[in-house]
Amino acid sequence: MGIKKVDIYKEIDNPNRNFFISASAGTGKTYLLTQYYLKILETNFPNSDIVDNILAVTFTNKAAAEMKNRIMDSVSKKSTKKPPSGYNEFEWSRYWNEIKINLSRSWIRTIDSFCSRIIRENNIAIGVDPNFIIISDFQKKREIDKAVYSALRVILELYEEKDTDWINFLPTKRKENIENQIKQIIAEKDRFKVTFKHILKEIGLKQLNKVLNKIISDWRLEMSRANVVEDFQLSDQTFSEIYQDILWLLKILSLIACEFFLGQTVDLFMYDFKALSEKVLEVFEDPFLLKKYQDKFKYIIVDEFQDTNYLQKEIFDKLHTNDNYFFYVGDRKQSIYRFRGADVSVFSKTLLDSEKSSEEVLLGELTINRRSHKGIIDYANFISENALFNKDNINLEDIDPLLLNTFIFNSGDKFSSEIPPKEDEIVPSLSGTDKKRIKYVTVYEDEYIKLNNVDDRIYHEVETIAKVIKKLLGQEIDFLMRKNGELCYERRKIEPKDIAILTRDLKNSEGTIREVFSKYNIPFYISGSKTFYNRPEIQAIFAAISCVQNPYNDYEFVRYMMSLLVGMSFQDLSKLVQYREGSLFETFEKIKDMFSDGIVNSYEVLKKYKDLKYYLTPSAIFKGIINENNYFLKLSLTKDPEVAISNVKKLMNDAENYNNIANSFSELVRYLKSATSFSEEEASIEDETSNSVKVMTIHKAKGLEFPIVILMGLHRNIQVTDTHDYIDVEFSLPDLNGNRYYILKNKKIEKIFQESDNWLLKWYKNNDFLELTEANRLIYVGITRAKDLLIPILVLGDGKGTLNTFFKIEKNDHIDIIDSRDIEIENTEELTSDEDNENIFKEVPQENLKDFRNLAYKQYIAPTYLIHEVKPSELQVTEDLEDSQINLSLTFEIDKLFSEQNLLKKGSELHKKLCSAQNLSHIRNMIELGELPRGFDKLEIIRKAFSPEPNKIIKNEWRLMKRTKYQDREYMLFGIPDKVIIQDGEIEILDFKFSDLNDPKKINDYNFQIQFYMYLLKDFGKPKAGYIVGIKKILEPIKIEYDYNFEEILSKTLKELN
Repeated sequence: MGIKKVDIYKEIDNPNRNFFISASAGTGKTYLLTQYYLKILETNFPNSDIVDNILAVTFTNKAAAEMKNRIMDSVSKKSTKKPPSGYNEFEWSRYWNEIKINLSRSWIRTIDSFCSRIIRENNIAIGVDPNFIIISDFQKKREIDKAVYSALRVILELYEEKDTDWINFLPTKRKENIENQIKQIIAEKDRFKVTFKHILKEIGLKQLNKVLNKIISDWRLEMSRANVVEDFQLSDQTFSEIYQDILWLLKILSLIACEFFLGQTVDLFMYDFKALSEKVLEVFEDPFLLKKYQDKFKYIIVDEFQDTNYLQKEIFDKLHTNDNYFFYVGDRKQSIYRFRGADVSVFSKTLLDSEKSSEEVLLGELTINRRSHKGIIDYANFISENALFNKDNINLEDIDPLLLNTFIFNSGDKFSSEIPPKEDEIVPSLSGTDKKRIKYVTVYEDEYIKLNNVDDRIYHEVETIAKVIKKLLGQEIDFLMRKNGELCYERRKIEPKDIAILTRDLKNSEGTIREVFSKYNIPFYISGSKTFYNRPEIQAIFAAISCVQNPYNDYEFVRYMMSLLVGMSFQDLSKLVQYREGSLFETFEKIKDMFSDGIVNSYEVLKKYKDLKYYLTPSAIFKGIINENNYFLKLSLTKDPEVAISNVKKLMNDAENYNNIANSFSELVRYLKSATSFSEEEASIEDETSNSVKVMTIHKAKGLEFPIVILMGLHRNIQVTDTHDYIDVEFSLPDLNGNRYYILKNKKIEKIFQESDNWLLKWYKNNDFLELTEANRLIYVGITRAKDLLIPILVLGDGKGTLNTFFKIEKNDHIDIIDSRDIEIENTEELTSDEDNENIFKEVPQENLKDFRNLAYKQYIAPTYLIHEVKPSELQVTEDLEDSQINLSLTFEIDKLFSEQNLLKKGSELHKKLCSAQNLSHIRNMIELGELPRGFDKLEIIRKAFSPEPNKIIKNEWRLMKRTKYQDREYMLFGIPDKVIIQDGEIEILDFKFSDLNDPKKINDYNFQIQFYMYLLKDFGKPKAGYIVGIKKILEPIKIEYDYNFEEILSKTLKELN
């Protein structure tokens, strides 16, 4: 039957049909959704349980809450109104009251919340813990890194023809899936070796790591389903062959990495948001469970349909049958979330599917704008038709006609105003002659304004915005507003709260906005500011934490002492360097009488928590450092004290979360060092309801409206590209049969693509088209946020391909063009400048201000560090490994390459189980399960270690620590033997190794390790012997007698270390 165009408001009286609604900005989409929901409720009277049969999905918590609140308000009103003719008034009122109660269990949810509920409702059937958790971005990144590492290790060991039997300790399902991928490699061993060698040489492991990270994060299921092109003909025939092999191996490697990731997350009931959708699709593979929800949901409502992706579309498609109804509403012109997975082509594809459907689909268009002034509406129509969505402006060929046709502005996209302008309306002026609601403000270069670089352009742009705001404030304007449901005008003066500044991103301009707006005394609120971790007051605390971890690192010590927490001057730093003996931390102790009491106090705080860090939680250390440094008092003397103090309080409130973020203090420090790459909003003394200018990204502003909108950042490039180390994996749109393909691109490969005529590469032009036109849609969203006044700031230079190109500087009926130099404002008193700092470095020798990054020695020494091997328990406290890096190159030795992780992967699970085993029966259970070799329980030392007796002390993973000095430097020796037996004053230890114990060098290293442990234990009794116990197969333990001359050996080792 296909599509039938209708007047939507007339047709929703009968909700039992399929609807596809195109709703331009400001046309009352939420109102329509609410009315449709109410019509369903009215139609199904008196069945108040109908609430359980309506699925309403949107994409933000805010939108879901707004939809639910509007429906709740409407239901409340219904319960007090008279019923339609023929209905009993009492029953009608009772019905709506029951609906109101039942709405608490409604399915009005975000897509992620919907998926979570499906999983929890079926947890027994699908074997999932109902208390599963959603992992943070940091946790996800950490698990991806581990998974990629493991996958690369498998591939490298296969390349070296080494055993990969350590994967036997993975869950059975994951192990089998990985083994299936390994079989493919082994079956084509020569192809694999040539291909992998080419990848190492031409792409490199660093870039390969980057690609695998992206695939695991964003494209797991898609990669498992994607097709590898069998005949990929390129202009370079030789490269064509190896490129096909690269794609073949990339898929295998990706799938191996995915198995590791899922084993580390989903198998442990930890999900990222993508895994939720994937799990629901897995649930729906069960015909019974799918039928259950197909029958349950009689109505499927999807808001913001343009923001869906193909996995989400697949979920909705599976739910929809001939016995239920869908109501999809969206606006393809407002699809601006491609960067996080939204795909506007889903909108086009669903429209095409509807046209070919055997069902009737009613196509409605909302065209009356109920938000903005007619002047802004007319301008939005004008710029959309002539610039933003004009196909003549798209310089791409071979685009899918369906995509192109849905991009073009058509008659159904043109909207009209709800009410006409006032005849005597007042519009504020910036230059004295401008009278229109659209004002282009241009910034040109001259002798005073230089636009040579990005920083210059941003500064002059922000200063122009400040002048515009100061000019507007206090002027009168006729504002549109709604009273009693009717749109009308209200004349009043402009206040800061009426103004919003919108931009594509705030990354490079936020600091300038703070500086300039403070200078002009403009109250402002940056919504969703993501610079929390970069704020100096927060970085000061992170510097302290890093220094607590290792104060002997001169770079970290100087960072702490010169931070806002302490406030040491350059002159003080010069003293430290001048008198240095050993590290700066040690030097301070010797000359601390030369410093003020406040500086010395901060040093003593550092000393205190250096020793306490193993015994206190991270949150306790955070709070102790802040309080004992009198940090809030110090911040009260800074330029922006309220914001700084609010941010530190926010960090303190969040500090409890840090206790669970990492397994050790050193891991927490590594997290905090990388935290600036994760988004976190600042605390703020203003909020969205305050009388302040709002500053936010256009993405953040979507769904909102503001009386006055100033657009900034239009001098930025249309295309956002990452040119540094550019490499990317790209997935095609599904073809007519639903097939998807993938390609790997870098600059060299892309150049070959441009010279090639290949059917698949032409299909990828659709991706280029969607990426290119994302900026068009972004500008449309920005423009349509304005209700009463729109002011684009156009910083004009020689740059081409910027967002400015959408705003042609030519007179027309819609706009005024104002030169920024013509905006005159009263003199603004600037903030008092900082004190003159020209003498700050006076008498400070330049050599005393060197970079201290590499000036540190290793303070914390574990035996496994000295023998270049890490055991899991010691990894958690080993601080010297925090900055260790593994250089992967074409020539490598697998044993060395993976020395840090060798036992982590092979024996970590067995170590955990062995250390938790209390008696021989536990050991025998492990033998029966195949986890330990047969006969393990017969070994004499094992029987002794797992047979508790009243006079025998048995310690598992005993954390030992001992201070020692060597050449006037203090070291902390620590180790964690797997098992310690103390009986009759004599000490024996066991250390378990997942090894064949046939490498003489390693045996010698293990000997040193055992001696080290016994040296640490000699204060508790008489060290007798240590045993190296193999757990891979049955072996006689290697017995090591204690060497009473070990202290000399240790001193020699420390000497070599220095």
